[in-house]
Amino acid sequence: MKKITVSLIAVLMCIIHLSVFASSNVGKIEETTVNSQILGEKRQLIVYLPAGYAESKQKFPVLYITDGDIQGGHTAGTVDYLSKFDLAPGMIVVGIVNPGNKRNEELTLAKKNNGQSEGLAGADRFLSYIEEEVIPFIKSRYRTLDYQALSGASHGGQFAINALIKRPNLFDGVIAISPSLYWNDNQVIDLAEEAMKKQALHGRLFISIANEEPTMTDAFQKLVELTKKYPSSKLSVSSKTFSDESHNSTTLLGQYHGLKHLFPNWVIPDAPQTLADLQAIFSARSKLIGTTMLIPEDRANGYGQWLQYLNRQDDALELFTWNRTTYPQSLNAHIALIKACLHFNLTDAAKSALEDAIKSTNGLSSEQKGQLENLFGTLKTANKRF
Repeated sequence: MKKITVSLIAVLMCIIHLSVFASSNVGKIEETTVNSQILGEKRQLIVYLPAGYAESKQKFPVLYITDGDIQGGHTAGTVDYLSKFDLAPGMIVVGIVNPGNKRNEELTLAKKNNGQSEGLAGADRFLSYIEEEVIPFIKSRYRTLDYQALSGASHGGQFAINALIKRPNLFDGVIAISPSLYWNDNQVIDLAEEAMKKQALHGRLFISIANEEPTMTDAFQKLVELTKKYPSSKLSVSSKTFSDESHNSTTLLGQYHGLKHLFPNWVIPDAPQTLADLQAIFSARSKLIGTTMLIPEDRANGYGQWLQYLNRQDDALELFTWNRTTYPQSLNAHIALIKACLHFNLTDAAKSALEDAIKSTNGLSSEQKGQLENLFGTLKTANKRF
């Protein structure tokens, strides 16, 4: 029984991987500028579009990332890998470039004067630039969903947490990797505590730290303890320590684990999935990113075949029938249903499925019609062997 189960998993994984490699084209990279009134100068953006963006009409979630010229490329690669293996959605990654001579000023909080901050300065000013100029620019130029996330490392991590505090409804998810929380005598931590006491934070937050100096790790631990002291049903927090990584190397792992936290329960379990199982998963995905997501045709066929191999007749036929109904122009969806009916010796149902395929599928060639009709002559006998 164990060997049969392993074989079935291998069959399904093969189907999934074939669909991945069939769509393994690389996304386009575009460099553009924003003429910022807030910053008083033109600023660079590097936009990483998901694979297949140009060929589709699909809208995508957006991930904004600070230090975009340094962190954008590998982050876009991580997003691409996760999405191709259906571990997270495809995303538009917007690399916000921070020039080296202005990075500290733009990503860190301004110092306090007599208990008051110096007006709109430092990270708060740069946050306004992103909210009022970058985001509207991206929305006007690309096909975006309302879902948007923010990621940053080091000072960028400090900036990301400050953004969560100052604009709690702007980003659905925030990733802060090795954030410099010690800045200005733990100013960000003090602000975070005030917000957490009021239950003012929303969305999903991932924070991580590497093997670093006590100045960094102590401040990080204080923030982690605050999230436990003031738990909130509106804020989901995940924290990790990468003890084998340095301040510079930790960003790779941080982005990977951060993205997985932003999209919980996205992965389909490695087990047979019924139509109800898959619909529940895709319904949760739809709710998370704010758009309707249907079970893809190839995925439905793959799980339908798994159920067929297990001789779960009702579950298999329900999934194949849904797939044929949802994708009526797909010859593969029709063929899969006909094969399943023959496999379960449901000759009348198979003939009915054949008639439906010929009627509902536009532009069938004589060769394709012959292919459908020949299923009765060649596959009925073969399917009895399963």
